[in-house]
Amino acid sequence: MQINVKRRLTRRVSFNLISAILLLFVTSQAAQATEIAIWNFNDSNLIVDHGSGVITSNINAVNILFAAGTTNNARLGDPAGQSVSLQGGTGTANNGRHLTFSVSTLGFSNIVVSFATQGTSTGFNNNQFQYSLDGLTFVDFGPAYTPATAFGSLPLVFTLSSIAGLNDNANAAFRILFNGASSATGTNRIDNFVVEGTPSGVPEPTTAVLLLSGLSGLYRLRKGRRAAELRTSQEGGKQSAPPLG
Repeated sequence: MQINVKRRLTRRVSFNLISAILLLFVTSQAAQATEIAIWNFNDSNLIVDHGSGVITSNINAVNILFAAGTTNNARLGDPAGQSVSLQGGTGTANNGRHLTFSVSTLGFSNIVVSFATQGTSTGFNNNQFQYSLDGLTFVDFGPAYTPATAFGSLPLVFTLSSIAGLNDNANAAFRILFNGASSATGTNRIDNFVVEGTPSGVPEPTTAVLLLSGLSGLYRLRKGRRAAELRTSQEGGKQSAPPLG
């Protein structure tokens, strides 16, 4: 009898331990997004610095410069370094032009894009963030924004989790469309451009709780059945016992 009690206790402890480990794992994974691509511009070029992605632009090349950056939205220990600085250009020709970030989201969902930005009084002051599901056709996301005059401490964040087509999409792309520059030398800086998402296959916290609830239910059901079998066995033993005397 003592051995049976120890076995039941061991099973209960093992189940509770496994449940705790599973809950800790899935909730920690679900709570953390993963950076897919990061541009910090610290090398004074448009090449992606972490992850994989490509920038294309129709802004005149002579108006794509680099200037002091920021740690606002910096990732993976990146220093302030440089930022990309875009000018209005001669005759403000760069109004209506863009920077496009092509980033495959294969294996990721709940996509979020963020970056730090600032602009001068005569730089682009009517900018529009857009996304694309095919890399060709772009759709406005949110209202147009006006960059602050300093980077500050908070980035612009565009949470695209509601756009299911961006999940697990090899052709995903993101664009900033620039407008409103009123002089050739007016500028808009962009720094620490980050695309991130949740690795596909990682359950949401709610799903994890439901999974554990199901496991707990199965455990209680099995425990109840074993208890019923034990009672039946004990009652059968009492009935078959020979009468005293």
